[in-house]
Amino acid sequence: MLALALWSLVAPRVALAQPGAQPSDDDDAEPSDGPEAQAVLPIHIDDLIDVAVRLSPDLARARNDRTVAGHTAAGEHRSQAWIFAANVQYSRDATADHVEAPPYSVVADDKLSGTIGLSRNLPTGGSLQFQLGVQHSTSEYNITDTLQQQLAQSQSQTGGSQMPDEFMDQNVASLSVQLKQPLARGFGPDVALAGQKKAELASTESTIKAQLAAEQLVRDLVTGYWELAYAAYEVDVRQQSLELAKKQDDLTHEQMRAGSVPTSALHAVEYQIATRSAALLASQLVVEKQSLELRRQAGLELGQRAIVMKPSEPFEIGEEEFDVDDVLARSRVANRQIATIEIEKKIAEVDANVARDQRKPQVDLSFSGALIGQGEDTGGSLSGLAGGDNFQVSVGLSVSFELSGAARRQHMAAEIKKHRLDIDRADAERQIETAVVTAVHQVTAARARVALSDKAIEMAEENVRAERSNFLVNRSTNFQVMQRQDELIQARLDRGRAIADYHEAVAELQFLSGLILQQYRVNVRPASRG
Repeated sequence: MLALALWSLVAPRVALAQPGAQPSDDDDAEPSDGPEAQAVLPIHIDDLIDVAVRLSPDLARARNDRTVAGHTAAGEHRSQAWIFAANVQYSRDATADHVEAPPYSVVADDKLSGTIGLSRNLPTGGSLQFQLGVQHSTSEYNITDTLQQQLAQSQSQTGGSQMPDEFMDQNVASLSVQLKQPLARGFGPDVALAGQKKAELASTESTIKAQLAAEQLVRDLVTGYWELAYAAYEVDVRQQSLELAKKQDDLTHEQMRAGSVPTSALHAVEYQIATRSAALLASQLVVEKQSLELRRQAGLELGQRAIVMKPSEPFEIGEEEFDVDDVLARSRVANRQIATIEIEKKIAEVDANVARDQRKPQVDLSFSGALIGQGEDTGGSLSGLAGGDNFQVSVGLSVSFELSGAARRQHMAAEIKKHRLDIDRADAERQIETAVVTAVHQVTAARARVALSDKAIEMAEENVRAERSNFLVNRSTNFQVMQRQDELIQARLDRGRAIADYHEAVAELQFLSGLILQQYRVNVRPASRG
């Protein structure tokens, strides 16, 4: 059965809950003083959980948080990615025409430069950069007419023929590498990759929290399902008890007509019919309340109040047996509450490592080297790089100390927070151990209670038959017959309560040991990335 078809297709076709009852088509009908439900919808627990996993707002939020955390973790890798950069720049420095400049001085300088480069941060905490640059510059010199005449006269006397240029071009190419590396504070992947590690841990934690939310939802649904099953079972028992009282009423009337009992003998029966009718009405209201609550938890719409859900699983105990030590051992490994605390501790350890690193002095090593080529044009300057005509090399070391105690305090705070998570884990383990022991004992006790209730029901039924037989021969009264019936009713209710407690304890054990999602085939793990 498809999950959505469970409600939209099956609900309109359900059988009526009460014999002869028909749903009213009159929208103006007066509201009844009792339950609204006129029909029942049989429902399997697997179908209910399937609907809830699809529609639960808590799970939707958990999935959203998991998706956000996954993208955030992937985005943190950009801190170690290669970065390509390009730059083009033009500048002009010039002296105004109305300013007197010395002869043959530079009065204008035009520069056009461009660079391309690759850079990245290193896992060691440093950074590496490669850059290729080309620059073309044109310088304008102040060659006055008087200076040109003097130079021309001088060259004519000496036989020279070359006149100084008013403009001079220059092309320079450079290929450089720069390395910066901390040697104390900030050194190593524990610090350099701290943000990336925390994001990955947060992504893992969000997945575990989504699974934990699913576990809690399934556990609550299973508990609500069996509470509803018990409520429906109680309605059946109350109905049976009312039928017993009515049969005794008919028997009393027959005895009255035969003159065997006085009229006052009806009082005890009429009282029981009234009280048992009230109890039946109350139990029907409980069924409606439990049904609405279970529909709310599963995300089903609440408008069809005339249809009440009724569990269709057999209302009997199962065959599961649990050993305390086995469940405890598994819970320490698979319980997602403990796993969440463990992830939080790992995040705290990353913060503590970073805080500890901040107490170190800042010692940074820097290195840079460059090849420089010059030529009449850009091609010539690039060719000069291969020849290695010019180069530059520099090495530097810088040291700084923090004079305040702020870093030490920050480290102390991070260590205390990490220790707090150790306390939280120990406390969670103790709580889980207590819950496991209690639930295992509840399973064992519920099984014994069912067996004892079966014996009690058998004896109570025999007592009811014997008391009725005594009533027929005037050896008993209706009051005593009603007492025996009440004992039978209570024994049946006790049996139903034990069955519900058994299933709820099993669900709690499956939750504590991390098995409940596997038990009901629920998968909230993230899809594998291609």
